[in-house]
Amino acid sequence: MRKNPLFSEPSASGKPFVPWKYAVTLFITLILCLIDGGLTIFLVSRGAWEANPLMRHALSVSHEYFIILKYLLTAGGILFLIHHGRRRVFRGLITLEELAGGILLFYAGLVIYEITIYHIVK
Repeated sequence: MRKNPLFSEPSASGKPFVPWKYAVTLFITLILCLIDGGLTIFLVSRGAWEANPLMRHALSVSHEYFIILKYLLTAGGILFLIHHGRRRVFRGLITLEELAGGILLFYAGLVIYEITIYHIVK
């Protein structure tokens, strides 16, 4: 059984639990998630509509609840993808590690879109 780098014992060489490229992917994705959350709150206060029903409900509870839930769901999803990263999906086309990188690109595009909308409505 193969050990995943996220949960393996540290080696004598002192290598980290998570390779740097996955740690950077996780960090940047979580920062973009928080930026997305802040922009979403601003845009919804200006009349925009949250398309995700779960997040729409979280927004109706409170802004803090919305941000915390968004962060935890994103972090949990990225950690899952990294932990099971070598598995291939979509009939073997990509690994889950590559999908984690795709989520980073999605968030980058989403934040660029929201910044564009922000400049239109501010």
